[in-house]
Amino acid sequence: MAPAPATPLPPASAQGFSDDGGLWHGMPVVARGAHRVCVLDPVVHGHCLKYPLPVDPAVRRPLRHRLREAWARLVPRRQANALELRAWRHLHARLGDRLDGRVARCVDLVATPAGQALRCALVVDAGGTPAPSLYDLLSGASRGRYHADALCDAVTRFETWLHAHAVPLFDLNSGNLVVVERAGIPELVCVDVKSVLGGKEIVPVSRWSRGLMQRKITRRADRLRARIRAHAPLAATQDAH
Repeated sequence: MAPAPATPLPPASAQGFSDDGGLWHGMPVVARGAHRVCVLDPVVHGHCLKYPLPVDPAVRRPLRHRLREAWARLVPRRQANALELRAWRHLHARLGDRLDGRVARCVDLVATPAGQALRCALVVDAGGTPAPSLYDLLSGASRGRYHADALCDAVTRFETWLHAHAVPLFDLNSGNLVVVERAGIPELVCVDVKSVLGGKEIVPVSRWSRGLMQRKITRRADRLRARIRAHAPLAATQDAH
């Protein structure tokens, strides 16, 4: 859920963040995006909570974003948290335990003192701390942890998994993918699957056609590998461990 570099973020003080951005309404922040924030769950250990953030009226958004927001206000099931939960349940009904290790588990929508949130299983590293996003490994505080080749190979293995199970996950955004180590090798885990049900296509033909789906996944994976290569001076400061 880390924001893309070009996405302007509203002022932290207007959204309930602490001055340093490390807390949101007193809860430790795991990741902050343009539209949602993910915090550690203060009630259920090993879980996180995703909350919608208020829209900053000073930030001009594309027409399609404004239309999507208006549609979500009219149809609550189209709101980000509800859509992500439905998308995860849709995949789990078809794939069951085969999702484990590749997609973070969604639990339910819950009422909290800070408002309604989506509770999810927290993806952690070997030390038990939240796993870094691919975005953070390329452009944030964790950059340089892995060689670019190792990260590109992780993208390829994730892409192969998507193809093998016909998962129409087209939003291969570096902020929606976290990296965990398994046997010393980095692997990708998706922490936001709402694009499985909600995308930019008016008529979702890429989700209906296996061939179109595979080609679109390949294009998105190629684009992600190219981005990793473009950040090679940062991502390749040391060998993968």
